Amino acid sequence: MSRFTRGFALLFAVALIIGETLVVLKTNKYWPLSLDDYLASVALIGMALLGHRMKAQFLLPVVWAFICGNLYAMLFTRLDPVTGSGERIGLLVVALSAAVAGLVSSVIAVRKQATETQ
Repeated sequence: MSRFTRGFALLFAVALIIGETLVVLKTNKYWPLSLDDYLASVALIGMALLGHRMKAQFLLPVVWAFICGNLYAMLFTRLDPVTGSGERIGLLVVALSAAVAGLVSSVIAVRKQATETQ
């Protein structure tokens, strides 16, 4: 797996942990609602660190897809004209875009690795 893909995953995971922690500390967000983000970040870090192992590398796109799904749901829940809070929309768009870039990068890296081993 490429160094960029692994480094980007680590950077994104650390940013997600820091950002989610700041949200929990500075708002009245019920903390168990953040557990999925923390678990996804830990999984992303694990997959990035184990990315050199053949079996682990195929799980990185799965973790990215999970994160993309979470961010997508958060974004459109907040954009809801009736119940949406409209909080941090710009930040969610940037995070979702970065997660999609991570997903695409990891899929490309996995496909490249799979063709090289054949």
